[in-house]
Amino acid sequence: MDKSTHEMRLMKWTAIIKECRSSGKTVTAWCSENNISSKSFYYWQRKVRNTVFDTMKDTKIQSNTKFVQLPAPIDSSIDTPSFKADMILHVGNNILELSNSTSENLLSTVLKVITAEK
Repeated sequence: MDKSTHEMRLMKWTAIIKECRSSGKTVTAWCSENNISSKSFYYWQRKVRNTVFDTMKDTKIQSNTKFVQLPAPIDSSIDTPSFKADMILHVGNNILELSNSTSENLLSTVLKVITAEK
């Protein structure tokens, strides 16, 4: 299959998937109402997801993500909410002030980024 045919099919499948997902109905019910095989729907969904994943991998979006500290001017006229840290972590030159409501997922992600800098 040539590239333009594949791209046209992906565009058509993506539109169908978006329409189904935004309908508020189950995939089975929506497919039945629109005379589409649910097997075809899931096949198209898998093809679209794989293409998106391959594109992300090719452009290396995930590995090029970096955090940069930006200087922020201190304006004493702005009222800032007070934050009281429940825990303070020192990792290298970084200081993390955490509350008890910090999710495990967020903490894990931040620690991976900080420790990868070394």
